[in-house]
Amino acid sequence: MLSWQDAPWLKPVWQQLLQTEHRHAHALAIESQPGLGTEAMLQAYVAKRLCEGRERSDSSALACGSCPSCQWLAQHQHPDLRWVRPEALSLNESGEEGEADAKGKVAKPSNEIRIDQIRPLESFLQVASHRAGARIVWLEPAQTLNRPAANALLKMLEEPGDASLWILSTPRLSGLMPTIRSRCITVSVNPPPAKQAQAFLQQLLHEAACAKPHAAQYEPALLGLALGLSHHAPWRAKERLEAPLLAEQSRWLHALAQLPSGWFSQLASHWADCEALDWFELLERWVIDLLQARYLLDPIYFKAYAAAAQTRAGGLKLPQCFQIINRLLAMKSSLRHPLNPRLHAESALLHYAELVGQSG
Repeated sequence: MLSWQDAPWLKPVWQQLLQTEHRHAHALAIESQPGLGTEAMLQAYVAKRLCEGRERSDSSALACGSCPSCQWLAQHQHPDLRWVRPEALSLNESGEEGEADAKGKVAKPSNEIRIDQIRPLESFLQVASHRAGARIVWLEPAQTLNRPAANALLKMLEEPGDASLWILSTPRLSGLMPTIRSRCITVSVNPPPAKQAQAFLQQLLHEAACAKPHAAQYEPALLGLALGLSHHAPWRAKERLEAPLLAEQSRWLHALAQLPSGWFSQLASHWADCEALDWFELLERWVIDLLQARYLLDPIYFKAYAAAAQTRAGGLKLPQCFQIINRLLAMKSSLRHPLNPRLHAESALLHYAELVGQSG
């Protein structure tokens, strides 16, 4: 079964992590998009740092998997590891509900990492470790730290305890306070090139087909769409291929590229019934590909639509182009809670129609 160790884009990152151990780093900030295998690699790195069974002289050795430390880690009960995430993210994965208040109302779980999750870590890092090894705090996703929590974290990073290690994983390092970034060794996981990503995705699909003989077969254009929407992250692209939404997104992209009769009202109607982020991420990437085409560059996301992008790019009005793109991107902050989904979708489509010189 393919694992993070089979991903060629992670091999240099793993070597970077090994070097940070030699440098006795106390804080790492890891930038990566989902679906690149980074989380599995970091889990292996944490296991390696906590393992008691491997030979310490072999810096490249993985965790043994059989010592008491490895067994506790496998059961998510290691006393020297704290994994901090927003309450909403943890509850969504566990299927649990938030705690009820005195009136029996369930409070809405927070999407942020709060200060009451950070403060207890100070005492955790000041006491000796249970297994005479490292004490590790893993924050994920680190850009969800709210301002009080980030300030509390900054103070702890300024006075790191002995044998302590902070791991801050995030899809964008720019989401962290500059003062926090400056106190971390930063490591960026770059997505693989398009051809390498597609080859790896095909290996994943072949592996799935061997395990399940009647697995679905996918057209190259659909593979390209899944990879484009996933930032060329093969594991995330495989998840998209297995979800029914991708076929719908394929029709949306075709409509944006070809602008058939009634495209505006049809897309607005479809998008009003969907999660806003599902249509926005497709529109955002398609607009970037149009900009690439306008400058005679290859598309970044949707290779199968390169010819359509070149045709549509002829209608771009360069003087207003970046202004319109900025207006589109400014909508992103309000996508999670649109007051009127239909109005939100129509607003985005109006920006797009203006960009390509078309009317709805």
